[in-house]
Amino acid sequence: MTWIYFFFSISVIFNVLLIWYIIKMIKRVLAFQERLDEFVESLETYEGHIDVVSNLETFYGDETLANLLRHSKAVVEECQDFRTLYYGEEPIEFDDDNELEILDGS
Repeated sequence: MTWIYFFFSISVIFNVLLIWYIIKMIKRVLAFQERLDEFVESLETYEGHIDVVSNLETFYGDETLANLLRHSKAVVEECQDFRTLYYGEEPIEFDDDNELEILDGS
C-alpha cells in the first residue's frame, strides 16, 4: 500500500512541475508573438518612410534609395512570411478599393 502512495506522490509532483513548465513556455511564446508583431509593424513603418523619401523631388530617381526601398520591401515580405508561418494563418491584405482580401498561401 505504501508503494501506491509513493508513486502517487511522485506523479503529483511530476504533474505540478509539468504544468508549471507549460505555463512558463506559454508566457514566453506570447511575449515572443507580441515582440514579433511590434517588429513587423516597425518594419512596415520604415518601408513607408523610405517610400515617401524616395518620392520626394530631391531624391526622385535616386538609384540608392530605390535599392533601399526594394530591400526594405523584401525584408517586410520575409517577416510577413515568418509571421504567417508562426501564426499558421493566411496573410490578410487590402486591395486598392480597401476591400479585404485573403491571399492564398500556395
